[in-house]
Amino acid sequence: MRDVTPKDPQNSQIPIQKIVQFLIEFAKNPVQSISLLPDWNWASLFVLQIVLAILSGTLAGIIKLNPYAVAFGIVLMPIVSTIAALLLALFLYYYFQFFEKRTEDFRRIFTLVILSSLPFYVFQILSEYFSPVTLVGFAFTALLAVVGLTENFSVSKKRAYQIVGFLFGLVVVAWLLNRLTI
Repeated sequence: MRDVTPKDPQNSQIPIQKIVQFLIEFAKNPVQSISLLPDWNWASLFVLQIVLAILSGTLAGIIKLNPYAVAFGIVLMPIVSTIAALLLALFLYYYFQFFEKRTEDFRRIFTLVILSSLPFYVFQILSEYFSPVTLVGFAFTALLAVVGLTENFSVSKKRAYQIVGFLFGLVVVAWLLNRLTI
């Protein structure tokens, strides 16, 4: 079948000013901001995700004074982090399908994943000098994800803590394995 829905030119544009305003408000009050997810189009979400990953990875490389780390931040960090964000959103999407017995909008779930990841990206910048700070950033990300799941998707707090705790546990194990192999 062919999609005959008229294309809305406003929907395909990236509202940079609105995104910047939201991010400023998010920095001031992340809990309140994550409670009311913005309704951004796919292009805006992917641009935000890629820009955050590039900034975080590049700044981490600059702080380390390592040109290879800078190149990683520019080229690989956006690819790896976007794939990870999509996989996490997919995990949550199917969680809702199988355990909550309902369908949630994948774009809203992806929005939650990206916005709750902001603390992780900020703390990731400093991880070159003190690697456990990555876990601190992910802990803040996890707390925002709990708030986002309860406020936007009506998941019980207990269940939200279980889901996010499981994911946090996986991250800690992966981080430990990475530290042990280096």
